[in-house]
Amino acid sequence: MSNRKYIYWACQLIGWGVFILGNILTAQMRDTEMQRVYNVSVMVFIMGVGITHSYRWLIHQWNWSERNIPALIPRVLVSSAVLSFVFVTFNTAVSELMVNQPPLINSFLSTAFITNILTFSFLFFLWNILYFAVKIFEDFKKEEIKNLELKAAKTEIELNSFRSQMNPHFMFNSLNSIRALIDEEPLKAKEAVTMLSGILRSNLLLGRKQLVVLREELDLVQKYLAIEKIRFEERLHVEQLIDESCMEVLIPPFMLQTIVENGVKHGISKRIEGGILKIEIRKQQDKLIILVSNSGSFVPDKDKEGFGVANTLKRLQLLYDDKGNFTISSEGNMVYATLTIPINNL
Repeated sequence: MSNRKYIYWACQLIGWGVFILGNILTAQMRDTEMQRVYNVSVMVFIMGVGITHSYRWLIHQWNWSERNIPALIPRVLVSSAVLSFVFVTFNTAVSELMVNQPPLINSFLSTAFITNILTFSFLFFLWNILYFAVKIFEDFKKEEIKNLELKAAKTEIELNSFRSQMNPHFMFNSLNSIRALIDEEPLKAKEAVTMLSGILRSNLLLGRKQLVVLREELDLVQKYLAIEKIRFEERLHVEQLIDESCMEVLIPPFMLQTIVENGVKHGISKRIEGGILKIEIRKQQDKLIILVSNSGSFVPDKDKEGFGVANTLKRLQLLYDDKGNFTISSEGNMVYATLTIPINNL
């Protein structure tokens, strides 16, 4: 049994136990016939625990815990009244049978019967308040932890991306490519410097956001590929097939850029003859499908960390639960990285 179940059952037994104890003490002060009080108290305790536990099962079945507070209020009020009516009716009927009276014949419309319903309605209302207050607090803490994990994961990806682009090899190769252009094609050299600064600026700006539109992410990718095109020249062939209707879809920053960068770093750069990198983006029902394919090979156990599979999957899980997905596969001399992101599902 988990700690949550221990706490739940402890609260159930202690709560109803305190209520019964209070009734017994009150009866003793009124010189009531105690044997009947004890019998009724045991019955009330068993019924109280049984009814509220059954009600808890219904709460899970109806997914009430997933609803917001305004939607819960009428449900709590109605359920408190219904639970009270069932509880008092059954309790009254059994109590009258215990003293050989016809059940509910004289009590159903009596003042005491109605008073008991109102009293226990308030009691079940308090049970509801406490139960959902605990659930809301737990959900709040989970969401807070989830947001902290997401922030940490996003920061880690951002820093990894920044370090990857700022590593000595990247900077050395980019600056060498730009230097070679200064004398021969000074205008192109200026353009390359502008693109390099744009990459650094985009890292800083996009890193502050949890989600960015695809158009912004693609702009970063285009700048990155333009720099790499200068470096690899004819060894890097880029193809893009992008549905224009996808441009305003929100995606996590640096996710597409990281996949493209991995394709160049672990695929194209390792082939003497270079290769092709293709980006395909389309909508499929309520999902955004991003397919990045590149020349090269992929060995799952060896290349998993290099392709950032673990980090990408972690971010998708934190953002979209099980609605997002990322897979890498290879066929022939091509590697296929497929990213699936739900649209408007945050």
